[in-house]
Amino acid sequence: MASGPREKRFILAFREIHDFILRRQLQPGDLLPSEAELSREIGVSRNVIREAIKSMELMGMVEACPGRGTEVRKFTLDFLFQHALLFRFSEDEHMVRQMFDIRKTLELGYMRQAFDSIKKEEISRMRELACGMRISWEESGAFAREDREFHQTLFRSVGNPVLTSLLDAIWAVDAGFQLEEKLPHLANSVAKHEAIVDALEEYDYLKFAKAMYDHYTSGKYLPENRGYEEL
Repeated sequence: MASGPREKRFILAFREIHDFILRRQLQPGDLLPSEAELSREIGVSRNVIREAIKSMELMGMVEACPGRGTEVRKFTLDFLFQHALLFRFSEDEHMVRQMFDIRKTLELGYMRQAFDSIKKEEISRMRELACGMRISWEESGAFAREDREFHQTLFRSVGNPVLTSLLDAIWAVDAGFQLEEKLPHLANSVAKHEAIVDALEEYDYLKFAKAMYDHYTSGKYLPENRGYEEL
């Protein structure tokens, strides 16, 4: 299914802001133009600009500085992966689904290491995020920020920054992918994340592994012709 108009505007804004940074040769600490100026220059609404900048902030490309504006941040490995994936493949549904398969393979492949290395305070944070996911779903029908941090917290404990950067880059693509199609199916996803935390709190690896496989054998991780039908 092709990307919808909202997704195309989001990707356009993201790319245009990135190109603006490169054209102007902005350095770490330099400020982006205001949302109103970017909206006029790119030709999309301020809401779309705000959404694109928020995604760039989550990716570590820019940083909101109260009283000053939005600053460009230093180049990182995260930026390299995110540029390659988001800018080149995010409008190709087949490629995006291949990224989901890569994330599934990586997370299931590293789940034993994550289970063995995760600390109690990180499990507590994942419980808070799972609760936040349920609240956000009940209030707005979405929980992308909490979902992303949930997985970041789980796999950050492995201590592999390349793994973390690659997973974060795929999350950046996922954030703008088929938003409307995903929304009706998110309730089941909340329960699956809660099951993962339940197993971690009980220190039960078999239960944890089952919860992880349950999470990654449905929804957007299904073959392309099955879509979200079992999310």
